Amino acid sequence: MTPEAAVRTEDSWYNHSIAEHSIMIPGLSSTDNEKNVVINDTLRVKLECNLTVDAKDLQINVTWRHEKEQISSNLYTYDNTDNQWRTTYEFVITDMNMTGNYTCSFSSKTEVNGTFSLQAPPVHGGKKALVSYIGDFIVLKCDVSTNKPDKWLWYKVTENEQVLLNFSMDPKKYEELSDKSNETKLRITDLSESDNGSYVCKAFFKNVESKGLVYIRVLSYWVPLKVFLVIAGEVVVLVTVILVYEAISKKKQVQEDDKKDYEPMEQLKSEDGSTDEASTTRQRKV
Repeated sequence: MTPEAAVRTEDSWYNHSIAEHSIMIPGLSSTDNEKNVVINDTLRVKLECNLTVDAKDLQINVTWRHEKEQISSNLYTYDNTDNQWRTTYEFVITDMNMTGNYTCSFSSKTEVNGTFSLQAPPVHGGKKALVSYIGDFIVLKCDVSTNKPDKWLWYKVTENEQVLLNFSMDPKKYEELSDKSNETKLRITDLSESDNGSYVCKAFFKNVESKGLVYIRVLSYWVPLKVFLVIAGEVVVLVTVILVYEAISKKKQVQEDDKKDYEPMEQLKSEDGSTDEASTTRQRKV
């Protein structure tokens, strides 16, 4: 439904409390202004932009847009008093198409904008992947900070398609644990490789919804065992290298010691031989 179709109807307009949000724009030369608006149980919204100008008689054009679509001028009001221009847009949010950016524009020689970003309360899922093992169980959690959804639903992402999880059809596999309205917990038992992947938790607030994402990895027990075996193998190789190096070093040391012992013995033999030759020579001379 477009914003034009949702405003000022007898049945929907006055039956809701109103949430008012405003943006102050200090002048046509100022930078664009932005404001985030979280939609809660109040679905009737009043957005107001206030512009301060220097000249009283300055001609200014006022427009509103929802995303890129211009809103009809009979659906919002605008006026100026002294050096102040004000424009107001009021409507009721009827579905998710009513969220998004609403921009007020003041234009003369230059243009300045104020943008309200309407969004459902954010759902907090898992920032990191959860890890468990085949045959074990895992618990997924999503929550919202302040608002309380009317209901929660869980989906499994399969080939870019979200498949609704039916707890009653398979109560032994899936179980919703949390009884708090602002959070939901999903317990998955008897895990298998087919449980790998992304899960979407959706929170529904009246006419809007918000979602979070949780990713899980299901591993085989062989995975940590393989890591252990690799580490053990590396340790064995390292110890073997050390032992071989020590054995070679010890063998070289023994050989060097034997060589040192052998050299003095050869020297002594050489000296003994020289002494015998000298004695023989002296005997011959006599």
